[in-house]
Amino acid sequence: MSDRDSLSSKPTGLKRFVIPTITYSLVLVVTLVLFDVACIVLGIFPPPRNPGDPDLGWRASRVADTMQEGVCLEFSTGETIRYQRNEDGIRTSLRRADTTSGAAEIRIAVTGDSHTELCAPNEQLHSGYLASQLRDLGVPAVALTYGVGRYSPLQDYLAFRTVLKPYRPDVLILNLYTGNDFYDQMRMDDRPHFVRADTGYRIAPPVWYTLDAPGTVRRSRVFALARTLGDRTGIRTAVQRYTYLRATTAEQGASLGSTIGYMRRLLDARDPSLGYPDALTAQMLNQQLFFNAFNGTLAESLRRIEALLTLARRENPDVILVLSAIPSYQLVGETPIDSAMHRAAARTGFSIEAGIAQEQSLYDSLSGMATRAGWLFADNLVALRAERAGTRLYNDFDYHLLPRASEIIGRTQRAVLDSPIRERLAARSGSAATSSR
Repeated sequence: MSDRDSLSSKPTGLKRFVIPTITYSLVLVVTLVLFDVACIVLGIFPPPRNPGDPDLGWRASRVADTMQEGVCLEFSTGETIRYQRNEDGIRTSLRRADTTSGAAEIRIAVTGDSHTELCAPNEQLHSGYLASQLRDLGVPAVALTYGVGRYSPLQDYLAFRTVLKPYRPDVLILNLYTGNDFYDQMRMDDRPHFVRADTGYRIAPPVWYTLDAPGTVRRSRVFALARTLGDRTGIRTAVQRYTYLRATTAEQGASLGSTIGYMRRLLDARDPSLGYPDALTAQMLNQQLFFNAFNGTLAESLRRIEALLTLARRENPDVILVLSAIPSYQLVGETPIDSAMHRAAARTGFSIEAGIAQEQSLYDSLSGMATRAGWLFADNLVALRAERAGTRLYNDFDYHLLPRASEIIGRTQRAVLDSPIRERLAARSGSAATSSR
């Protein structure tokens, strides 16, 4: 053998790296496959299931045969709160049978996001204060509250249609949180959402991202482990957020650069000094940055809100409909402004003044939309601003309403409902008197 033949028979540096890498990779893949098959056959280490709900995306609580007890931790005080839900997950101390038996009370269905589903006893929710104040005035009122964190206004209404409407309510109060609900109305991730159809909109089913599609059966333990690692590291969440953002903004012609820039500014808005570092992002800044980054999305959101109000009025001609606008901490304008707000504004380049102006414009639009669609409007902003001096209305952990704010909102809603409820009671009494003759 010549020297040239001897040299050519030796593996090159690239081959010395590639061949062992391929070999070890094949061994690893075969091992994982055999492990996976063995686990499936033996039925051990079953993958966790996190199924979504086809009607609502997700629910506040499972449906049960008995009353349920809810437990939450109010992070701003460290207090553990216990409250009751009925069999359908509605926050009430009354069983399903007690509220569907044809009694003469005024039933008030209440929906909304986490500013409705507060960590507080049922009587300290704004719906609890509302019902209590009505009863003090002689109105036999019962509040049936079904709020769910991260719900969009469309989901709020679908919760009424699916969960609360069987209780034959006289009133629907839809609490629309103006700090992020306009943004949530644009989302499609794991939730029913509006899509354009002809000259209007239709309700499309959820696009499943973080939740499993109903009926999905996951068998692979290896894929489940990879999914869990992706969740723990945040990689899967980031990929999912980018994916649904691109899908959401595609109709508006958003570029790849604008999507990446928006996500970068969301990271800048985080404040580790807060108990919940993403509090400002989740409650206010996300919506502001989203509408600022993607032209046309704000106007589209307003169209979808108005389409929702029109749909609800058409489907519920005999129900008193109340659109109750819940303003954010930023819009109410508690003073002094928390330092975390100033830091977030400096990092994102989106001023506090600009954020207030945007949310105020969105808030102001709701009154006109409610009137056009045949809804009553509860203006909670005026009442909350009147009480802001020297009174903390939102906690400084995740900027949710405190009981004092809920009491004010309940009082505002009661003032809006006082006359129409009394008219309904009078009509009901007249009808009963006529029937008894």
